[in-house]
Amino acid sequence: DLNYNELQEFPVAIRTLGRLQELGFHNNKISAIPERAFMGNPLLQTIAVTPVPRSLNGATDIQEFPDLKGTTSLEILTLTRAGIRLLPPGMCQQLPRLRVLELSHNQIEELPSLHRCQKLEEIGLQHNRIWEIGADTFSQLSSLRALDLSWNAIRSIHPEAFTTLRSLVKLDLTDNQLTTLPLAGLGGLKHLKLKGNLALSQAFSKDSFPELRILEVPYAYQCCAYGVCAGFFKASRQWGAEDFHLDDEEAAKRPLGLLAGHAESHYDLDLEELQLEMEDSKPHPSVQCSPIPGPFKPCEHLFESWGVRLAVWAIVLLSVLCNGLVLLSVFGGGPGPLPPVKFVVGAIAGANTLTGISCGLLASVDALTFGQFAQYGARWEMGLGCRATGFLAVLGSEASVLLLTLAAVQCSVSVSCVRAYGKAPSLGSVRAGALGCLALAGLAAALPLASVGEYGASPLCLPYAPPEGQPAALGFAVALVMMNSFCFLVVTGAYVKLYCDLPRADLEAVWDCAMVRHVAWLIFADGLLYCPVAFLSFASMLGLFPVTPEAVKSVLLVVLPLPACLNPLLYLLFNPHFRDDLRRLWACAGPPGPLAHAAAGELGKSSCDSTQALVSFSDVDLILEASEAGQPPGLETYGFPSMTLICQQPGGPRLEGGRFAEPEGTHFGNVQPSMDGELLLRAEGAASADRGLSVGRGFQPAGPAFASHL
Repeated sequence: DLNYNELQEFPVAIRTLGRLQELGFHNNKISAIPERAFMGNPLLQTIAVTPVPRSLNGATDIQEFPDLKGTTSLEILTLTRAGIRLLPPGMCQQLPRLRVLELSHNQIEELPSLHRCQKLEEIGLQHNRIWEIGADTFSQLSSLRALDLSWNAIRSIHPEAFTTLRSLVKLDLTDNQLTTLPLAGLGGLKHLKLKGNLALSQAFSKDSFPELRILEVPYAYQCCAYGVCAGFFKASRQWGAEDFHLDDEEAAKRPLGLLAGHAESHYDLDLEELQLEMEDSKPHPSVQCSPIPGPFKPCEHLFESWGVRLAVWAIVLLSVLCNGLVLLSVFGGGPGPLPPVKFVVGAIAGANTLTGISCGLLASVDALTFGQFAQYGARWEMGLGCRATGFLAVLGSEASVLLLTLAAVQCSVSVSCVRAYGKAPSLGSVRAGALGCLALAGLAAALPLASVGEYGASPLCLPYAPPEGQPAALGFAVALVMMNSFCFLVVTGAYVKLYCDLPRADLEAVWDCAMVRHVAWLIFADGLLYCPVAFLSFASMLGLFPVTPEAVKSVLLVVLPLPACLNPLLYLLFNPHFRDDLRRLWACAGPPGPLAHAAAGELGKSSCDSTQALVSFSDVDLILEASEAGQPPGLETYGFPSMTLICQQPGGPRLEGGRFAEPEGTHFGNVQPSMDGELLLRAEGAASADRGLSVGRGFQPAGPAFASHL
């Protein structure tokens, strides 16, 4: 026992010990083992060498495989953390009795043929740089029972690499780069570890491994063929408890503990065989497969209930159709100026459309893989389709929240600016803010593509990790929830300030009172629906109480995208601007005569807003009839209710080129500044024909142009 010393050179006196059977000199500073160092040790059976890592005491690596000539009795060779890059081709000729070969934590890239080491029972090559397994690498090793090739860079294994391994019961290929696993010769396996091979989506059946008892695979879908087991070994402790640990009695028999610190690298095959025999003695031995399928790793259906499936399809149809209608009415309503708040509402509809498209992709995958999702689940999670779905979902949801924040802040700031300076922020500044919101949402959606978070953590392709997700993915999800929660706090504060600064009478005088009220409804609805998402995310992170995966999945599929269809419905059903925009679209698409007359007549029957007084347009029909007949009407002959003309720009309105303008120094009624520069009409009180507002003869309308503007 020469372990834990500071030897600088290998002691050549070792060769004089003719009866030496075990030699340990790990954790020294030996940088090289001379040739023929063991020529005088014909009975040597065990060698244990592990140099101290460079980071501990500056010891150099051995790097070269030692010359083992004369050690024909050697049975156990442990040479770890030595920086060995290459194994000599004639190694097995020098070691014909070798049973255990432990070469872990080295830098081996290629393996020679080991077919002459026919007594090998265990091989440990974990934590190396091996990239390929050839056809003759392990050929004719009929006694090999345990092979550990984990934590390498193996990309390919020859189809006949394992055909002659008739005794192999354990195979560890964890954390490699395999895309397929050859099954020939692996029928006797009882332990198989394939975790970490993310490109390996190959499906395994019970017939492939009839003797298998423990299976660890990259994806839970590969366990569907073996059923869902109630009891299973955790991956972190599965093989650790079954490794080659010497018990106290066995350790006492070892002279001076020569193999101390190295026993963990070997498998206790006798103990393992006893455990497997006990398992086989059970009436119905089952395969313990991990990870276990569940709601986030389903075997048959992506949407496991018809209620969720129908709800998702309803969200898809409503969000795409209704948001498309909102976009058409907002941005295709005519050549007139677009109010800033209305522009932001249209942008929110565009973001909600992206959310609907992402839900549509998930619903399509559920329909195409109906009853057979396990066959396609791994490829779906790894594919570009899942990443695109997750990107659209995050982009749509985050853009919607940020744009809603912009709308609330714009309303509050506009009222303050109107009261203080007499004018509201321009549409250009609002457009710049909307562009910034889209850029920030795009950045948040792109982070999982750069490995900050993960879209492929579940087949839902959302960065919101399941309850047992990775800490990094869970942290990204919580960051999104915190950002959205902050946005809703800002929105709430902005609207509280808006209602406190502006009395109710002044609020009703604002032209876009309906849009301001619509944004308030959006804030209430979206904030209420986001509460379950935020609550479950924080509860999952802090472990406040157990959250069932079924509940989390239902919330992510139904509650999270629900604002995408609720927002446009609020606009279509309760906002009068939609009806006005729809009439303008209908008027522009049809003939200018009778259609415009019908639109104007219908306009007189509807109200602009529930909070605004009705304005009588009974005389509009007469104006339209006269203008369509080619007779310019004189407005002084028609009586209008007493009303207020509210204009943002100074001066009264006049008609230039079919549009209203205002000459300087002219005002009609009580002029008040508006948020969006539109001509406003508000009833002052009970109107009668003899108490009308008469407009002078110099104000000449131009037929349908005047009618459409009015």
